[in-house]
Amino acid sequence: MNKFNLLNCFLYVYFYEIEQKLNSTKNELDLIKFQSEEANTDEFLKRYFKKFLSLHNSIRETKIEKLNLQVDSEKHQIETKELFNYQIKNVFLPEELTNSQKQEITKSKSSVYTNLDLYLEISDSKTIFYESVELKSTKTDTIPGSSIQQVSLFEWVIFIKRNTSSVSVATGFYINSITEKLPFPDRSPRPQVGFKNLVNWNKKYRKTENNILLIENRSEINSEKIKLLTDWQDYLAAEWLEIIQSDSSKKNEKWFNNALRKFSLKFLEYIENLNEEEKNNLKIKLRNLIK
Repeated sequence: MNKFNLLNCFLYVYFYEIEQKLNSTKNELDLIKFQSEEANTDEFLKRYFKKFLSLHNSIRETKIEKLNLQVDSEKHQIETKELFNYQIKNVFLPEELTNSQKQEITKSKSSVYTNLDLYLEISDSKTIFYESVELKSTKTDTIPGSSIQQVSLFEWVIFIKRNTSSVSVATGFYINSITEKLPFPDRSPRPQVGFKNLVNWNKKYRKTENNILLIENRSEINSEKIKLLTDWQDYLAAEWLEIIQSDSSKKNEKWFNNALRKFSLKFLEYIENLNEEEKNNLKIKLRNLIK
């Protein structure tokens, strides 16, 4: 396995251990003042995890002896002692990164640099790697996620659920927290994410047996989510069509449902006055305008 895969193996074990530690020991998360429903505006939460991840920066104390990873039909097994040379050297807030570090992050991810919540600087004693971490928090379960243009499906996320008496934590890939729902966008579309979604994925596809961490990643599990994110306009259009086809309206339904019905009536009245050639020309024009 190459360094990139070994790094991922380290992170699988590392974030599993972080979750276990936070959920099984007193961690003072319940003392943090949460500023809002969404963690990306919670400065106190970012600073808490900057310190926590810096202190717990390796997997050398893990009781996990092996990692069994299945990615579709491929199976990998690695002894965790092979990952002991990986260590988190620094945890940065976005504003703490230098321009050269931002360039390294952009190069390593082959994408535009975006301000996520935390960045891990990881060393295997020879090479430096950067991994971004998204923080999410909720009092109930679901919240709007990142804008669809900025979603990185296999970004690591730490999801915190808090109530008056306790705080629970789940970790994993961002895609495994997405609920396959896309609330009507007031600005940029933002897929919904849910704490329970991530917890349930972990229960089903991330297990421990006899000091072995078993993780299963199959493409078909996430096919609908990927379809939603890659063609969100089609997803919304299909949802709107269902609203138009419905025989009744519901109490407390979305505010824009009647606007869709009014638009549909205007559109039907418009095309009633078109001949077949004009209708076909309209279809061609609309298809050409779709981006």
